[in-house]
Amino acid sequence: MMVSRGGPPRRGRAQVRRPSVKREYPRPRATQLVAVVLITVCLAGIAAVCSAPSFSARNLELHGARFTSTAIVRKILGMDANPNLFRLETDRAAQELVRLPAVEFASVQVNLPSTVTVTLVERVPKLVWTIGNVHYVVDQDGFMFGEVDAAGNPVPSSAGPLPLPTPVVATPTPRATPTPSGEEASATESATPTPTPTPKPTPTPKPTPTPKPNPKATPTKAGKPTPTPVPTKAPAPTPTPNLSLVPSIDPAPKADPNASSGPSALALPVVFDRRASDAGFGLASTVDPINLDAGYRIAGLTPADVGSTAPALAVILDDNYGYTLSSVPVGWVAQFGFYTPTIRKVTVIPTQVRDLRSALAHWGESKVAWIRLVSDISEDHTDTVIPK
Repeated sequence: MMVSRGGPPRRGRAQVRRPSVKREYPRPRATQLVAVVLITVCLAGIAAVCSAPSFSARNLELHGARFTSTAIVRKILGMDANPNLFRLETDRAAQELVRLPAVEFASVQVNLPSTVTVTLVERVPKLVWTIGNVHYVVDQDGFMFGEVDAAGNPVPSSAGPLPLPTPVVATPTPRATPTPSGEEASATESATPTPTPTPKPTPTPKPTPTPKPNPKATPTKAGKPTPTPVPTKAPAPTPTPNLSLVPSIDPAPKADPNASSGPSALALPVVFDRRASDAGFGLASTVDPINLDAGYRIAGLTPADVGSTAPALAVILDDNYGYTLSSVPVGWVAQFGFYTPTIRKVTVIPTQVRDLRSALAHWGESKVAWIRLVSDISEDHTDTVIPK
């Protein structure tokens, strides 16, 4: 017999079965099929164009290049391999071209179907700096970026891009060890044992030598006193030419008769640098600002500026006499000397030029061999003139 307990009986949860619904997707329309086909055709066309030989870079139009060769531009663009114009990275190529020694700005443009146009803006030459037989051109900062021949015609260079500057890593400065003071110093001194100095042996005194008796003086016979010679007055020296006192320098090389100036030849001042420290200079080297300024001032002088009738002037910089200015052909040499940032500045050059002009006018250009223009420009300065 079952006894039911209080409360309503529990009923099972009703479960409802839902019929499965099959979804039907709409069939693709004809326009959608056409769009897919068109996209596929376009992609295939783009791939075909990017690999078509008719759009390869075969022609180069180069503008503004005087000191940059066409060969190095083609190499940077990779045109020897006939790249496809659609795959040519113009921005990257322009960045590589700017790293060439003579280039300050570059732009690269693609002209279909097969032409690449490159426009260069090169550095402006200010001075010709000759080392050995190579004539370098330098800009306003003294940077050697190109070459010219003996007649001043630009020589296109195939030098590659300059290396990127290496970033400077700052070295941490070691911290100074604090010095103990007050009680800490006394505690440190008391804690640190003081080494006991080792006594040095006492040197044994050497015996004093016994002095020898002085020899007796030998009496001399009295005689007549020797008369003192009276100095005779030397005659005044006659100013005669002494060419042995004239310093010797290697003259500037003569102009090459076979060298002819073209339409793009540069008429720039020339400095012949014969210093040992500059023998290894080349492209991408830099002339220091002081010598650059002095060279530009002195090499820019004309024969009329110094009162000379010579057809030309030559400027040489060497380790013995600094800057020298000489007539061409060599008839006289004017020594301008060396220049420094503080002791002797390039601002004395105008005064030296004035003194040179006065010396040539006073002595006569045909009678002067060497003129040393003083390094200390003051009111009582005196130049040294060695006649022929």
